[in-house]
Amino acid sequence: MNVREWALPVYTILMQLAVGALFVLWTIRRLVTSKFSPGEMDRIMRNPILVIVVTVVVAMVGSHFHLSKPFHSFYAVRNFAQSWLSREIVFTVVFFLLLFFLWVLSRYKKEHRFLLTVIGWVSILLGAIVVYCMARIYMLPTQVAWNSPLVIVSFYTTTVLLGTMTIACLLVLDLKFAEIQHTDDIDTRIQVIQYSMAWLTLVAFLAAVVNITLMFYQIYMLGQGDVNAQTSLQLMFELYTPLFVLRLFLIIVAPFWFGATVYRMRKAGLTPQKLMIPVYMSCLFILIGEILGRFLFYATHIRVGI
Repeated sequence: MNVREWALPVYTILMQLAVGALFVLWTIRRLVTSKFSPGEMDRIMRNPILVIVVTVVVAMVGSHFHLSKPFHSFYAVRNFAQSWLSREIVFTVVFFLLLFFLWVLSRYKKEHRFLLTVIGWVSILLGAIVVYCMARIYMLPTQVAWNSPLVIVSFYTTTVLLGTMTIACLLVLDLKFAEIQHTDDIDTRIQVIQYSMAWLTLVAFLAAVVNITLMFYQIYMLGQGDVNAQTSLQLMFELYTPLFVLRLFLIIVAPFWFGATVYRMRKAGLTPQKLMIPVYMSCLFILIGEILGRFLFYATHIRVGI
């Protein structure tokens, strides 16, 4: 894959990461609101929201490298009624605008908590629509390995998995920044992390299990398919076997490592700061695994017809 071809995996993975991270972040916010001061919670969420905004910007900029004439990209929205690509572009722009407005509210209009909550959930809904449009683009009769509802389920599972690990990483990183700045909410941040990590581990584990199950079910379906499906399967297990095995290894190891670390932290009464390296590495493993998965997604497809 050349630079132009890599632009699509970068865009799709980063957008899924951003949507999943916002969903997980807002779920945490909803769950812990009754346990901690609402104002403190919104302050803790502010930096992760900014990181998500920057991620979407990088994804949108990166997607333009796929085009031969990036400055003409606005022409792609003219076919909204018929094209999933046009819908994806429009909903991506709306998602970004809402997300940016969400950060502005969290940064400068802290008193508007209800509006902040509503905009957050609406942004998540728009993000889910973006992921759906993204997946529908690949469901083509001419692409045997892609033309299945499994693609949609797989994209949403990846969104949740990436989002879960990203937020775990961001919460620990933000705690470190708060300690450097000597803010007065260190104890609250530690309690939020301790409260969140157990169910973040569970969600990451379940998402990884679903992801692996879908992976092998797709392999089974390709094995039952026609000659084109068999060719895709052959590419997977001959030319790209090392990448497939590495991806499977990373997706299995990362949640177990993350979960084992959280368990040791709770068992030994350790502070969340001890999670830093294991959480970072687990997040990195998942990200690398999904990059490999997206590469295989593009590299093993076989076009049927013209």
